Amino acid sequence: MDTMRISGVSTGADILIQCNSLSSLVSRRCDDGRWRTRMFPARNRNLRPSPTRRSFLSVKSISSEPKSKVTDAVLDSEQEVFISSMNPFAPDADSVASSIKYHAEFTPLFSPEKFELPKAFFATAQSVRDALIMNWNATYEYYNRVNVKQAYYLSMEFLQGRALSNAVGNLGLNNAYGDALKRLGFDLESVASQEPDPALGNGGLGRLASCFLDSMATLNYPAWGYGLRYKYGLFKQRITKDGQEEAAEDWLELSNPWEIVRNDVSYPIKFYGKVVFGSDGKKRWIGGEDIVAIAYDVPIPGYKTKTTINLRLWSTKAPSEDFDLSSYNSGKHTEAAEALFNAEKICFVLYPGDESTEGKALRLKQQYTLCSASLQDIIARFETRSGGNVNWEEFPEKVAVQMNDTHPTLCIPELMRILMDLKGLSWEDAWKITQRTVAYTNHTVLPEALEKWSLELMEKLLPRHVEIIEKIDEELVRTIVSEYGTVDPDLLEAKLKAMRILENVELPSAFADVIVKPVNKPVTAKDAQNGVKTEQEEEKTAREEEEEEVIPEPTVKPPKMVRMANLAVVGGHAVNGVAEIHSEIVKQDVFNDFVQLWPEKFQNKTNGVTPRRWIRFCNPYLSDIITNWIGTEDWVLNTEKLGQLRKFADNEDLQSEWRAAKKKNKLKVVSLIKERTGYTVSPDAMFDIQIKRIHEYKRQLLNILGIVYRYKKMKEMSASEREKAFVPRVCIFGGKAFATYVQAKRIVKFITDVASTINHDPEIGDLLKVIFVPDYNVSVAELLIPASELSQHISTAGMEASGTSNMKFSMNGCVLIGTLDGANVEIREEVGEENFFLFGAKADEIVNLRKERAEGKFVPDPTFEEVKKFVRSGVFGSNSYDELIGSLEGNEGFGRADYFLVGKDFPSYIECQEKVDEAYRDQKRWTRMSIMNTAGSFKFSSDRTIHEYAKDIWNIKQVELP
Repeated sequence: MDTMRISGVSTGADILIQCNSLSSLVSRRCDDGRWRTRMFPARNRNLRPSPTRRSFLSVKSISSEPKSKVTDAVLDSEQEVFISSMNPFAPDADSVASSIKYHAEFTPLFSPEKFELPKAFFATAQSVRDALIMNWNATYEYYNRVNVKQAYYLSMEFLQGRALSNAVGNLGLNNAYGDALKRLGFDLESVASQEPDPALGNGGLGRLASCFLDSMATLNYPAWGYGLRYKYGLFKQRITKDGQEEAAEDWLELSNPWEIVRNDVSYPIKFYGKVVFGSDGKKRWIGGEDIVAIAYDVPIPGYKTKTTINLRLWSTKAPSEDFDLSSYNSGKHTEAAEALFNAEKICFVLYPGDESTEGKALRLKQQYTLCSASLQDIIARFETRSGGNVNWEEFPEKVAVQMNDTHPTLCIPELMRILMDLKGLSWEDAWKITQRTVAYTNHTVLPEALEKWSLELMEKLLPRHVEIIEKIDEELVRTIVSEYGTVDPDLLEAKLKAMRILENVELPSAFADVIVKPVNKPVTAKDAQNGVKTEQEEEKTAREEEEEEVIPEPTVKPPKMVRMANLAVVGGHAVNGVAEIHSEIVKQDVFNDFVQLWPEKFQNKTNGVTPRRWIRFCNPYLSDIITNWIGTEDWVLNTEKLGQLRKFADNEDLQSEWRAAKKKNKLKVVSLIKERTGYTVSPDAMFDIQIKRIHEYKRQLLNILGIVYRYKKMKEMSASEREKAFVPRVCIFGGKAFATYVQAKRIVKFITDVASTINHDPEIGDLLKVIFVPDYNVSVAELLIPASELSQHISTAGMEASGTSNMKFSMNGCVLIGTLDGANVEIREEVGEENFFLFGAKADEIVNLRKERAEGKFVPDPTFEEVKKFVRSGVFGSNSYDELIGSLEGNEGFGRADYFLVGKDFPSYIECQEKVDEAYRDQKRWTRMSIMNTAGSFKFSSDRTIHEYAKDIWNIKQVELP
């Protein structure tokens, strides 16, 4: 083994390098006299200095602990020259191949006999991770050194997708890794396909959070994400003859090569117990159940930047001493491990079923774990960066906490608890700090999604937090009374009912008599003429009713609840919606009373998606065309440049290339469908796609009923007539129904039954196919979206907050059919009305339409009655669809009366689909529409959204590493 010693100039440290053909050991003697050693794979035996390369030698733990004054992350420039050739991550195939082989041998997860695809993936991922760690540590240490204000994004979901292709692409190493893997007998695409999708999210909420992290890193904003590390995810979806079945996700079974467990970063989490006064007069939360949250870190690299930020995921466990060895040895094995299981199950499943009390308690535990562990970590970092001079008034000037929906709302009472009970601040100071630190993003107008928790449950699980919430509620009541006074008791009562955090709870004692209704006045002669009863007449009526001995029905007291959305609005300094129409609904309807009180809190931040993952990497064919015609690849960072495509929209050469790229992507989906479902589809048919969480308001039911109507009309025609009347279509669905959402699962079953009938009908052939892609996830979306030609975003107007898949489809040149809902409104404005297929009722019409339905005034269209009758005829099998179709009928009642207006919008939808067929027949017109969608999608980059959050809510600045 060769040895080289380098003397450090600026630190006085020595560096010892030992090399052989497999690896290099870099040992460094620091000022404290100790040696630090790191091993790196060597490219070859000879050290050949290359002054153009830079080497990062240290892989240190990102933690909340104070760092040593000796920094060995980046060597001084004189030292770099001597050891630069040891950089295993130089962008050439030789060093990359060497790094991959090194990891295959020295950090193996498989036996040494074989080097097959799974092993190649892990070795490649570990090689890439090494490169990321260097920038990761440098990023973290620089933020520490300059003590920047940092944003922290808390979310119950992060739907990341596969990381390998994204990381290699962001690092600009596609060619190097592609060539290296070819030399090793693999190709990059096949290796990347071995990676399971991380099961950390379900839908748009998690996908948005991941897009935001990508943009934060790419734009050099100091920010972290915080979430939970779900062992079994939401569920793996299987489609059987009975519909959807759920199985546990297995994404962690072979481990996750991207994460690093931080055993030095853990925090205590408490549940239950009681609140007492300590000897210092301060309240203490004691007793109960104690667990530990452990940090798992995942690097998030930016695109063409050294900035690599962190996604910290919490896993839970109980201390080893909680394992009851005595019970275990006496044969009570389950009882012995009960504490361990109770701790670990908190991070087993995303959104566990909450119909039982136990399920509700588990969800609340999840939310509190995320909030408490993250805030303890954030506070520890603030204290470390403050050195020995902690000034809590500066906390909001160094920390911004963004709550992604209501799930992290417990951040508010938890931050108050820590500041008061553990740090000794007064209520007034803690409240000012909390309000200046926390902000809330609203993602829904659906009542069931504006979370409410049982006060009784919360009192048991989080007794100290209930005390704090009660105090916040009391202060809110004081504010409302002060604002509106007591002159109009009806108005005051209405405001308190709408705005209080505690629902169905008596007013605080200080305000018990604040609402005083006027005493009955004597009845005048004029009143008597108008039929107003005197007091004596009222008493007589009361006596007569008593004599009838009518036994009143027992009154059921409504449950006492904690309204988390109201708490989020009160406790934060900013509340934002996620699309222009959604933010207006939030202000005019959902939180109107709060807007009147605090108008300055409310703003809009239209969502966006990262153009790196959602066009540059998932659609290389189209990306190359865009770059060629625009003349630069700068559009990946500055999506405004996509607008330049408009001037070429009618160019025949561009249109020809555009269609060819779409055809290549469709061929990939043909293979996917064959592999996943067994069905064969034609790539020459229109690909019509709706992929999103299965929910009644998203109206997959409207889509499939439209397909049924199309099929019925086809069956009524001769072969020549239907070929003339209809454009061939492949109608593709994907999405998961929550395991306990019965109606959504009925919709999945119905779709698959319709698919089975149509796909096996020889008369129809390739003219119509229906596909339900099982276990839809990010990786499936990355194939379907580039291949899409028509995409359906057909939610009931006013019910979709924004949507982000609509942005991804438009960005990839897909034409949308949809309602004026969520971001559809803005997409239509940007791409042009003529390039968007619009139908359906508008948001401001919905209330009156439901009222008409309740009054029995709605007359269903004959086409809608026709399609319902056809479904009930048994053409799609023996399964009964009475509950499903019955939900579209009647005028009132739970699960009835067509709440989501499928019947109302059906004729408009069918008419619009006819316009789609007409446009698709003219391929020149359709291709132009496709190009205009990509050109007009530039607004919907998450880079724009993050710039707005950073400026308007977080008040953080871009920090580029030196």
